[in-house]
Amino acid sequence: MGDRSYLACGNIMFDEVEQDNGTLSAVQPGGPALFALAGIRTFTAECRLVSQVGRDHAADCIHWLEENGLAAESLRVASQYSNLHLIHHQPDGTYTWRSRYGMQQLGYLKTTPEHIDAASGKETRGIYLAQNTDPVFWEALYAVKKEKGFQIMWELEVPRPEDGVREDKLQRVQRVLPYVDMWSLNATEASVLFDLPRTDEAGLICRLQALPVRWTFFRVGAKGAYLLTPQESYFCPAVAAEHFVDSLGCGNCSTGAMLYGLSSGCRPERALAMANAAAAMNTEQYGPVPQFTAAVMARACALTDQAEKTVQIV
Repeated sequence: MGDRSYLACGNIMFDEVEQDNGTLSAVQPGGPALFALAGIRTFTAECRLVSQVGRDHAADCIHWLEENGLAAESLRVASQYSNLHLIHHQPDGTYTWRSRYGMQQLGYLKTTPEHIDAASGKETRGIYLAQNTDPVFWEALYAVKKEKGFQIMWELEVPRPEDGVREDKLQRVQRVLPYVDMWSLNATEASVLFDLPRTDEAGLICRLQALPVRWTFFRVGAKGAYLLTPQESYFCPAVAAEHFVDSLGCGNCSTGAMLYGLSSGCRPERALAMANAAAAMNTEQYGPVPQFTAAVMARACALTDQAEKTVQIV
């Protein structure tokens, strides 16, 4: 198939994680696209990063790609500085962040439909993308999708209460969903979208199943994750890590693994187990897994086998 079979598209971030005592981790590569790529790479080397980075940290990204046998030709250097964020985890499992360089920098480094078009081919089976709901962007990307024939996994960029009234946000989401094959969001994001408590899983699932999309990957933090269709609901408890370090990027990582699982033809139960296994391995260090050796990938498959036995149809 070639190394463009599965693409992780969108933003790269570099992160410093702040502890409650004020200490900071070293700067780590991350962001939606890189964490999603790690989720895909957990199970296959037939993948590629489609993103833009600053000149200051381009070498760090290329090093990670080379360590994992991946091409860097779809990684573009587009500005002097990369996106650099200070992350602080909250007791409820959410986190706050602030940009070192400002939101304009994030805009410079956005991945475009034209970039995805240039990086994809007829052999591309699926792409991951964290993106907002802008209709011009999605109309252009849908034209690429129709030409190339790939599936799209859309991860909803975090809807905040200050982003506008709930009805407008929900209407925007509903307009995008017909362009994609699957999408991913967590309980906090669903709570904002539907104005329901994040603890009301039954109510959120009911609303999610009414939306016009084939697959919904609904993540409920340390509890686990659901994979929903309009008619079915699968649940997989979280997979335990050997040693916990940091949860940053687990949603992106598990969503990348889910993209691979569904677009490669896995059964729903298997795809859900793969996503949770990848998330567990993502928690065992700051940033993505450093290197996907044969032993690391074998462990991922073993964790997936175990997790698949715990999947329930609810």
